[in-house]
Amino acid sequence: MSEGTSARRRRVGAQLRQWRVGEGLTLQEVADRLEVSLATASRWETGSTKVSLDTYSRLADLYRVDADSRVYFERLCRDADEAGWWTRYGDVISHGFRDFIELESQAVREFVFHTMVVPGLLQTAEYRRAVVLTQGAPDGTARKADVVADMNAARQSILTRLASPFDLHVVMQESVLLHEFDGQPHIMREQRRRLRELATRPNITIQVVPLRRSSHPGSNGDFTILTYGGGEATVYNELLTSSVMTNDPAEVAVYRAAMETLAGDVALSVEDSMGLLDRLLEESAV
Repeated sequence: MSEGTSARRRRVGAQLRQWRVGEGLTLQEVADRLEVSLATASRWETGSTKVSLDTYSRLADLYRVDADSRVYFERLCRDADEAGWWTRYGDVISHGFRDFIELESQAVREFVFHTMVVPGLLQTAEYRRAVVLTQGAPDGTARKADVVADMNAARQSILTRLASPFDLHVVMQESVLLHEFDGQPHIMREQRRRLRELATRPNITIQVVPLRRSSHPGSNGDFTILTYGGGEATVYNELLTSSVMTNDPAEVAVYRAAMETLAGDVALSVEDSMGLLDRLLEESAV
């Protein structure tokens, strides 16, 4: 399996498992009905084997999948081996992040909570370069910083996607807006201006958690929720040397509850968040 298609296959597999469990069927029962080995049926659900359109159709019939979901996941099966633009950057981003970008390209909504840095979809190129160079990674060279910034610019094209409009909702700690890079105050100043500009777009919502609110559902760290056209979702957590993703409905529900609390009860309103950002812009201009 190529690295560029693994996320799509796993997403199809995860959905097949949800449908199967919802119908109260064991994997062995599915294997028997489709006259395949248990190992083959298992590989469909783990994403280690591509599900053919014929097999998908038979499984969708077995699981009594509704028409909209059926069409949506059929497209994913058909396009599972299509390489995306992100495969060009395989030497500078991790396997986990490549999988995330692939899933992000299929989403219609994204919620991001960040505590330390501006989320990638909102970063200026210079801010992105500075983040790479100051993270202390052994391979944090100027060349890598330039390539990663280029990759991030390509990723941001999703914000102006016309074929399938994409909504972004970001909640970030106030401290994210206060961090500066030593000797380069202009980087954060331009980043704040960029945030203010992006916040005027109808598909982008930005809220800020004030410094005085330190105990809340986001205290355990950053997280991202991708929501797809059918309503199902993936939660992504990026760690220092790895990443974790889950499609499990129970786990997704916990993060969605945290999202609602952060956006509705913890963060400033959009209007007050923009007021805070405006004040920071005025102070940095002095």
